[in-house]
Amino acid sequence: MNFRALGALCCLASLYVGAGVENKKGGATSELDRVICKNLPVSGSHRKQRICRTKLEWDESRKRSRGDAQYEQKLKRKAGD
Repeated sequence: MNFRALGALCCLASLYVGAGVENKKGGATSELDRVICKNLPVSGSHRKQRICRTKLEWDESRKRSRGDAQYEQKLKRKAGD
């Protein structure tokens, strides 16, 4: 048996296992970097468009949309006074 090949295989296996441990340590970062694709309707069309963003980008977009809606509600309340 070729011991050099066996040694190289063991080194590669240890690198692979070590990389898995590092990914678990940085789990919060990798979770936010995960790409999520959604099929969203397009205005003026019956077809949906596939939009892919990271989880962080989807979360920021949702927060921005909610903030805009709350701002519009405040403006309407002030105009009604």
